[in-house]
Amino acid sequence: MKKIILIVDDDRLTLATAQKLLETEYKVVAVNSGKQAFKYLERHMPDLILLDINMPEIGGFEVMETLQKDARWCKIPVIFLTADRSAETEIECFRVGACDYISKPFEPKIMLSRTKSTIELDGYRKDLQRRLDEKTKEMERITIQAIMTVANTVDAKDDYTKGHSMRVAAYAELLAQRLGWSEEEIQNIYYVAMLHDVGKIGVPDAVLNKPFKLSDVEFRLIKGHTLMGAEILNDFKMFPNVSVGAKYHHERYDGKGYPEGLKGESIPLVARVIGLVDSYDAMTSNRVYRRRLNDDVVMKELERGKGSQWDPELVDIFVELIREGALEKVWMPEEDLASPIFDSGKIVGATMGSEDILEAPVDYLTGLLSRKKGELDISASLGDEDGSLLLIDVDHFRKINDEHGHLMGDYALKVMADVLREVGGNDLLCRTGGDEFLFYMAGVTDEKTVIAKVEELFDLFHKKKKEVDVLKDAELSVGISVSDSEGREFDELYRRADKALYLVKQNQGQHYGFYQRTGILRTPEQSQGDMEKIINVIRNRETYKGAFQVDYDDFNHIYDFVKHMSLRNEKETQLLLFTLFSSNGSEVRLERMETAMQCMEQAICKSLRGVDVGARYSSSQFLVVLLGTERENVRVVTDRIVQNYFKLYGEKDITLTYDIAKFN
Repeated sequence: MKKIILIVDDDRLTLATAQKLLETEYKVVAVNSGKQAFKYLERHMPDLILLDINMPEIGGFEVMETLQKDARWCKIPVIFLTADRSAETEIECFRVGACDYISKPFEPKIMLSRTKSTIELDGYRKDLQRRLDEKTKEMERITIQAIMTVANTVDAKDDYTKGHSMRVAAYAELLAQRLGWSEEEIQNIYYVAMLHDVGKIGVPDAVLNKPFKLSDVEFRLIKGHTLMGAEILNDFKMFPNVSVGAKYHHERYDGKGYPEGLKGESIPLVARVIGLVDSYDAMTSNRVYRRRLNDDVVMKELERGKGSQWDPELVDIFVELIREGALEKVWMPEEDLASPIFDSGKIVGATMGSEDILEAPVDYLTGLLSRKKGELDISASLGDEDGSLLLIDVDHFRKINDEHGHLMGDYALKVMADVLREVGGNDLLCRTGGDEFLFYMAGVTDEKTVIAKVEELFDLFHKKKKEVDVLKDAELSVGISVSDSEGREFDELYRRADKALYLVKQNQGQHYGFYQRTGILRTPEQSQGDMEKIINVIRNRETYKGAFQVDYDDFNHIYDFVKHMSLRNEKETQLLLFTLFSSNGSEVRLERMETAMQCMEQAICKSLRGVDVGARYSSSQFLVVLLGTERENVRVVTDRIVQNYFKLYGEKDITLTYDIAKFN
């Protein structure tokens, strides 16, 4: 394709001569004034402009000044045409930005040579610029990948902050948009927020994951993450204010924050934004001592801290976002760690909108379907035909993370995903988060066929255990639900598989089980044995080699909590295990069991003090830890719980028993 040359000259003879000379090699457009030149430039982009200096109305230097100020035209090379051969004119041509100048009347060979050289040089310049842009983009992508890797590494140090940095970045992006910031400023705060907690790399895991009050020394270590983060990021120049966000996001509007006690608007705006959304994510995330707070409670807390902890104007705007439900579109489960996913040059969660983070179709770590995509695909399949859903849990996965580190834990999950792919073939495979997976077989409802597939899964998994040392203590538990006329919705099918998984974990030696409409509750004698096992596990925490009867996260946190309290608390600590059992020893519908379990949990929660803790131990049991409670007072608590249970449940087919053990 021929290059385009625009000639601008008020002399018709010059235009005709130049056009005739150049049109054999180039497409030439000739105009006789600056106004006509701008009309042409509004719709076309030439590769070179030959521009006369002395023209009526708008002279060549004025045209050149306008070209230089407009981003659309400033890169077009310009050669001046002039009859003035003085040194001053030559100097002025180059000063205003021309690439060259040609004296009139021009020599044809000189005209052709200089035109060709200028176009070739501009081509080289454009090629170099293109390569530079590609390298710059590649460096940006590598940098962003490094940022997200660092953020995920920081989040992985704390069991309760997985995905925290990505969520804080997404919230900060939304708030910045509402504040009317420029696109560049919004992108900048996204990455500044992503790295705000980088200093936690230097804080010991034992301090970050401590489930009770920190000592003064430990709190100083935590506070030090702001200064450490600022030091780490001090020489990172790609994004402005990146070290500022890390250093000052724990300053308070009333001056009572750290590390420098800055007050009001002396705190950088970027840090005020990150500090607010960081607090929001902390309140809406699960912690060892409480479940996540709902938005009504959070908004009250934000209002209470307006003007003291946070910038009042930012709080008002952020509360509006909460009320509008805008944050729900970007919320991610804590167990879903975010990671850069490059697709055709786009970075999901970085250059894309925050909503795309949640909509990513593939799990970042395993390559299986993401939770969202898996649910959608399974739901669509259920609309066409019945099928079987396997809810698979990797038992003792937490032990892998604790003993070998999170990177090895990630490796174990990848191996598990490979096992599922090899067994599953064209079946729908999904990671729902953490160490839990879904395996859906469309059109398969025969139990024998399902069992054969499950046994194939176990066989391959045990082969992998021999090859992968980190998996040597891991086992699989599988809850199975087969769809029917009453269970064709995904939520119902998943609920049933979850129920089946509960029962599998409750029964030692059983690794998989189908959902049943009825089940057998534990007996009082079995409950006593369960309590003895709990005490044995805790008292022999250093030497105990057996497996927990259950492997739920809530119970593990209670277990750790009791371990620590047994070492620190000089007062008596009482363990209570509440167990539901059938009044006549017969099977009970699972729906009735769940209703009774919910009533028991409500009765327990109503009766406990703020310092007491508890968690489900199984599908029909609840473990409670009473801190510093004397034995004679325990009966008062248990009687109140039993009374509240029967008031709430109102039936006599499922009754309640409990076992007590002292621990100090």
